[in-house]
Formats: sequence, C-alpha cells, structure tokens
Amino acid sequence: MAEPQEPASTPTPLDINQQQGQPATGDPTPPAATEPTDWQAEAEKWKALSRKNETQAKANADAAKQWNDFQESQKSETDKLKEHNAQLEAQLKEAQTTVLRSQYAAKNNIPVTLLTADTEDALEAQVKALLAFKTPQPPASSGIDTGAAARQSTTFTRQQISDPTFYHKHRDEILKAQQAGRILA
Repeated sequence: MAEPQEPASTPTPLDINQQQGQPATGDPTPPAATEPTDWQAEAEKWKALSRKNETQAKANADAAKQWNDFQESQKSETDKLKEHNAQLEAQLKEAQTTVLRSQYAAKNNIPVTLLTADTEDALEAQVKALLAFKTPQPPASSGIDTGAAARQSTTFTRQQISDPTFYHKHRDEILKAQQAGRILA
C-alpha cells in the first residue's frame, strides 16, 4: 500500500519572512529613520500649497462671476420679467398676510407680534386660543372664606400664620381662631 502523500503547502508570508531572515513574529520591522524630518521645510511647503490654492480659488470665483453675468445676459426679456413677477408676487403675499394679521390684532385687541398664521381660518383659531388665554381666571382661593358664616368656623394653618402679610391682614380672625382652638398644624 502506498502511503498518502501530504499536499505541498504553499508558503505563507510568515514563511517568506523567515527565509529572508526577518523575525518570525509576523510583524515586519519598520525601516530605520535615516534622517530627522525638517519641520520648517514642511511648514514652508504647506504654506506654498495653501497660497497656490488661494490663488486658484480667487480665479475660480472670478470665473463663476463671469459665468453668472454671461447667463444673465443670455436670458430673454420674458425670463427676466417672469423672475421679477415672482418676486413681486411674493412681496404682495407677505404684505397681504401682514395686513390680515394687523386687522385681526386690532379687532381683538391682541399684539400683532403674537399672530403667526397665514390664512384667515388659521388666524381665527389662533385668536380664539389667545383670547381664551387672555380671559382672566377666577382668583385662587386663599383658604379663607370671608363670609359671615365662615368667620365663625374659619381654621388657619401654621404656614398661613407664619406669613407676616397674611397675619397682619387677618390678625383679629387668627386670634379668635386661636382662642377657639382652630389652628391646624
């Protein structure tokens, strides 16, 4: 019986490095730096490249301006009028919106700067919301019922009593409540 032959292996980069006398770590050694980098020369080189690019950019800007002037000169009178018409229509729409906002602001006594909507329906909704916000709300109760029946059974908290303004305003009631034992913690 013939022994099976092992297939011939192909050399790997590691094998090649070993044959060439390089270390077997697989990491090629970096070439030794022969001379230090002259940073001053590098800086001068990049400055020169920067100046060259600036000059080219200026030339490109001039060429772009000439191109735009050429295109503008090639437009027909109709094209120019269409552009002008579109600008005027945009200005008219803005003026109409401003007038509409001013009318709604004056009619409802609202500062015009609060109105941002562009259509009448949207302005109506915005005005309703602003008026609802503007309507005064009933004042929050101070916790004291000043009615005649309430005076007999009014209770005070220590927090209310510790407020000097509140205490001076309701001093007589507080003293009566203290005598009746109606001071809450």
